[in-house]
Amino acid sequence: MKRYFSKIFNHFLFDGVNREQTVHIFEETGCEVRSFADGEILLSPASGEKKVGLILEGSAVVKTPDPSKTALLRFLRAGDLCGIANLFTEEPFVSVIYAEKSCCVFFMTEAAVRRLLETDHAFLYRYLSFLSGRVCYLNRKIGYLTAGSAERRLALYLASLKSTEIRLQDSIASLSELLDVGRASLYRAFDRLIADGFIEKSGRRITVLNSVAMLKAYQ
Repeated sequence: MKRYFSKIFNHFLFDGVNREQTVHIFEETGCEVRSFADGEILLSPASGEKKVGLILEGSAVVKTPDPSKTALLRFLRAGDLCGIANLFTEEPFVSVIYAEKSCCVFFMTEAAVRRLLETDHAFLYRYLSFLSGRVCYLNRKIGYLTAGSAERRLALYLASLKSTEIRLQDSIASLSELLDVGRASLYRAFDRLIADGFIEKSGRRITVLNSVAMLKAYQ
């Protein structure tokens, strides 16, 4: 675990924490770094022990646990966190997280998180900030999943990234699954946004020209 300390402590969650005390808590409470191959499960309802995962290297995907109809919920990249929502509740874990290609994850146990919340105010405020951000993200997610047309969903998704220059990290197939629209409909939505002058697209690179007007156009 020590070889990954620089990546762990560069994460915003640990900005300003007492590093020596935090390392001691990690060691005392069974925190660990694990590597996963493509398709392996990081966390699931069957995982048992509750813990928070910090993606250190590689990527992962979050999907619904229903085997009869799996839906893509979220992409995870290096620096992203998972598992926090279920840490202090009796509810079972509500999703399954799979590694994409290879993935390296730092796992914090519930005991470690509790100790840090109780003893380090910097960690407490960063943790609350993260939870607030997740609530905002989920509200945006609900927004573009219930938005109606494929154009509206795509517009809301692009606007939610809060950048004029975007490089899509995932395939059209993955994005269509995330937005719950067919691939053909998603291609048509891109064509419509381009034709209407709201975005420019070159491969996976997208320039958002006017997000406010784009959202207003697709009510």
